Amino acid sequence: MTGPGDITLAAYQEAAGEYLRNSARPAPEQIAYLDRFAGLVGSGLVLEIGSGPGWDADHLESCGLRVVRTDAVPAFVERLRAAGHDARLLDVRTGELGGPYQAVLANAVLPHLDRDQFKDALQRARCAVVAGGALGFTVKEGDGAGWSDHKLGLPRHFTYWREPALRAVLHRTGWRVDYLDHVAVRDNCWLRVLARRDGDAGGEPDLRVLAGQPLGAPYPRSMPRAQDHATCARQAERR
Repeated sequence: MTGPGDITLAAYQEAAGEYLRNSARPAPEQIAYLDRFAGLVGSGLVLEIGSGPGWDADHLESCGLRVVRTDAVPAFVERLRAAGHDARLLDVRTGELGGPYQAVLANAVLPHLDRDQFKDALQRARCAVVAGGALGFTVKEGDGAGWSDHKLGLPRHFTYWREPALRAVLHRTGWRVDYLDHVAVRDNCWLRVLARRDGDAGGEPDLRVLAGQPLGAPYPRSMPRAQDHATCARQAERR
């Protein structure tokens, strides 16, 4: 049976060109988020889930990271390869993530997963990174789930999250939140998250880390305070 995720992927495949025409390169606030992610990672290999146009990967590589580009949409993978990148097809719901990586990035991808799939993806991402490895991702803020044909003119399914539930599932799947921000983008509110793999201290050592590169320093305590939901909602209304 075709589920919401399959319908969503089919929409991206059919309208890949339309998606790219209606998408903008990363805005300054997204660049700042990627810079924070790069600072958390330090150096090494990053798995990007859902590379799409590849713009986030381009910026991360300009920061000195090495990025494995992947996408579940063949049209996006073909475009990345045509641009000279070594991209591979990967459906985060079922595919092997590989590793070990210093970090995993999934920008605007995980909203298309239901809550069980989301939890499973977090667990498998934890297994794919070295001890103390990093995770960066974004989800849409809100309640429940629903369909939208905005941007593509074809149906895409989204699952929405609130901060308390998101923090709870991250904790249950072994991630420690380093940074969580509420951001207004056009008429939507997003949650941007940076986390580290938690629970390694005091447990069995992960020998994979011995072959990895430095993990980088944690964020300074002087990092600007994240916006709360009310501020984000007001910004979205003004836009």
